[in-house]
Amino acid sequence: MKRARAAVARLAVRWRDGRRAARAAGIAVLGLALAAAGACGRAAAPPPEPPAPAPAEPGVEPSLPPIPPRDAPLALSVVYPPENARIGVRDSNFIFGSTNTGGARLWINGTPVPVAPNGAFLAFLPVPQNGIYVLDAAKGAEQARVEHRIRLPSPPPPPPAGAEILAASVSPRGTWAALPGERIDVSFRGSASGSAWLVLPDGRRVPLVERAARHEGEVSVDPVPRPAGLAPGWAEYRGYFQALPLLARNAGLRRPVIGTLAPEAARPAGAGARRPADASEPAADTGDPGGAYVELVLGGDTARAPLPLNLAIVEPARPPVGLAQDPGPPGQTDGVVVARPAPGTTSHFFWPNGTELTLTGQRDGELRVRLGPGLDAWVPLGEVLLQPDGTPPPSAVIGNVRIAHTPEYLDILFPMERRVPFHVEERERRVDILLFGAVSGTDRVRHGRLDPFLERAEWGQEPDSVYRFTLHLGSRPWGWDARWTGAGLSVRVRRPPTVDPAAPLRGLLVVVDPGHGGAERGALGPTSLAEADANLYVGLRLEEALEQAGARVIMTRTADVAVPLYTRTRIAESADAHLLVSIHQDAFPDGVNPFPNYGTGVYYFHPHSADLARQVLVELLGVTGLRDLGTVRASLALARPRWMPAILTESMFMMVPQQEAALRTPEMQERLARAIARGMEEFVRRNAVAR
Repeated sequence: MKRARAAVARLAVRWRDGRRAARAAGIAVLGLALAAAGACGRAAAPPPEPPAPAPAEPGVEPSLPPIPPRDAPLALSVVYPPENARIGVRDSNFIFGSTNTGGARLWINGTPVPVAPNGAFLAFLPVPQNGIYVLDAAKGAEQARVEHRIRLPSPPPPPPAGAEILAASVSPRGTWAALPGERIDVSFRGSASGSAWLVLPDGRRVPLVERAARHEGEVSVDPVPRPAGLAPGWAEYRGYFQALPLLARNAGLRRPVIGTLAPEAARPAGAGARRPADASEPAADTGDPGGAYVELVLGGDTARAPLPLNLAIVEPARPPVGLAQDPGPPGQTDGVVVARPAPGTTSHFFWPNGTELTLTGQRDGELRVRLGPGLDAWVPLGEVLLQPDGTPPPSAVIGNVRIAHTPEYLDILFPMERRVPFHVEERERRVDILLFGAVSGTDRVRHGRLDPFLERAEWGQEPDSVYRFTLHLGSRPWGWDARWTGAGLSVRVRRPPTVDPAAPLRGLLVVVDPGHGGAERGALGPTSLAEADANLYVGLRLEEALEQAGARVIMTRTADVAVPLYTRTRIAESADAHLLVSIHQDAFPDGVNPFPNYGTGVYYFHPHSADLARQVLVELLGVTGLRDLGTVRASLALARPRWMPAILTESMFMMVPQQEAALRTPEMQERLARAIARGMEEFVRRNAVAR
């Protein structure tokens, strides 16, 4: 759930800024406004009772069950951050755990922290710069102290003395391949106010431009702002060069699996198909082959650092070819390779095994696929099977398209000899199928029998060998899938089910996925309730609610066991499920103040799932009463199934004491389950076909 939490954190940033002034003014704790927050003092020598802190955000949610009191011996525990863990921020962060009793008073590094009736606590405090949280607690005559150690992020570098280059900042680095003359951006961080170059192996010097603002008095003479994260005295230098073969000085750096580094460094031609990983072992050390380096001159001082890059050149007229091949074990993967618009970005293309790919570049563990001039995609290196050198790049002529009508879907068959990449674009009542590297040989398309789900079909030829086929539909598609057959590409567009509006879930098959499980515990709460357990409690009650509504239910797990991620989606797809919901609770990354930012959200990916996310969110907000974090389109595995509407719920935040306590109660588990079921019912009622 890291991506989901990062997405929520980005949404929450706008709320953070308004709290900083209060924090700087001395309100160091943004605690829960709970009745248990009492008088304060140090356990070792309690001072006079100070006034209770004034939390910046209310912590008691009237819509949630009250926290049950706990009267037990005093015992301090910290759940987060874990002992000796390295946290991601240096200024302020949350800390939570338990005193084991609601009758305790608590101070963390001298700041009073409210304690919930069950002993849970959550605070957002300045990070101790010595790396030690000192927790003092008192309950009557009982006293406890804990010194909880953490590790801080690496400190910013001290101001440079003369010309210095931060070697770890030199970029690009690693294993790359590019087309001849392709622009390659280069940068590094070094002493400010210097002159910098990239020096190529043939002696050419490429100037690099400083990107930190210089000042003369109060007037800035450089309009480019200082890059984030730069300490005083340091600057960022940027430039670019046209791609040419480069062999790094570091002989242990892996070499690209495509392209040519240099005549003597070119990889041997393979005799047959192979996985790229077979060709990416570190090169043998043949001595120092030179290599490019960056240079910084400041006054009479000069610093140099190597460019740690192996850069190969791909011949445009003879690009290598690969096959998309999901390497996962059978039954645990969907046999689909996910491609992205740029390295490390979000999922966008979904190609079944066997799709032929024209390869034009590499950046470390990703290969670039040419779709058309100005349009590329990137796929994981380990999910491509390289074909023998000289394999012609894929191209296809699309013949007469056939449309078959079945009770469950429309089956559109594109006859072609080569398996070119494609993309399916979903709209409200329209589906566009784009085939890259394809030209139209289509003469006719038979629509088949009269069908209210299909109004008409069109085809057209776009620039750059892109064939577009458009389905105009009578209603919103329920999902889609694509697979290769012996005759070409089969794209199936799923019909909405036919239901009784009075009982819309009756007869539908729903997959319920309680997130996490087994060793993967997910987020933890202050009293150590694991998200995996909370998800299971809600999931089992959701199963009951759906069955009472007449649905057939498949659970991905009914006990605390580990189920691989893609096995969960495979369960739904292989069962031909109508709906998939994955149940989760949320947490924040380091540095986010939880008090103004927690809430309820629902995630989806494909357009056919958007309204399901909205309807479930409406119902969840009605029972949690928390802030509306909205629906979020996010590339999460459980939200990406194409064949059915699929969502992932984030009902509450585990770290907030009242929300964790609520998730322990059968009452709240039932309320959440019923809310999700009602949202699913309303979605089906709105989007299915009435019987």
